[in-house]
Order: sequence, then C-alpha cells, then structure tokens
Amino acid sequence: MQVLKRSIKPETYISFLHIYQTIWGIAGDICLIRESVANSSASKFVGRKLQLALPKGMERDRLVGVPVIKVAGNVGDGHPKDHPSQWEAYEGVDREIAIAALKPWGFNLTDETA
Repeated sequence: MQVLKRSIKPETYISFLHIYQTIWGIAGDICLIRESVANSSASKFVGRKLQLALPKGMERDRLVGVPVIKVAGNVGDGHPKDHPSQWEAYEGVDREIAIAALKPWGFNLTDETA
C-alpha cells in the first residue's frame, strides 16, 4: 500500500485583533478565522486578509460561536496596540504562523532567547 501525500492548499484567512477586558486590565489576542467561515457567520470580523496553508483542526477556540485560531497574546500592560513588540505565540502555534499573522498589524513576537 502506498501512502499519498497531498499538499495543503492555501486559504484566505482574516487576521483580527480581539481586545477584551480582564480583572487586571485590557488584554488582546491576534486570531485567525477562515474567510469562508467569517462570511457565513452572523458576526462581522474586521481585519487583514492573509493567504496561508494551515492544516485542518487548528481552530481550537471559539469566539461568538465560530471556530478561530488564537495565534498570539499581548503580554504588555495597557492597550495591546501600544506595545507592538510584546506578543507571545500560544502553545501549539508555529512561530512562522504567528509572525505571518502579526506582520500586517506591525506587531512583533517577544524574543524567546532570554
């Protein structure tokens, strides 16, 4: 029996900033949602479009009832847009995917060498 490998076709994703209030202040996440899922949702997702080839099953989180991929979280104090270099990739998310999702926003990942 021969195992066939298929390449993953790139799909359009929307990279959006999800900002929410916590008991210690304002937090933010950069999330990805498939454009086809966003268009079929009753909620509107405003963000930047990206072409990415991602495997199925990465959508482990839900926002307003739709599956999303939480890519990175802000680790700075105050509003997430005020700290463009204080973002950490979530566990299980490749660094390259996180960089691609943060790039349109002008955000950078923290250095993991420390």
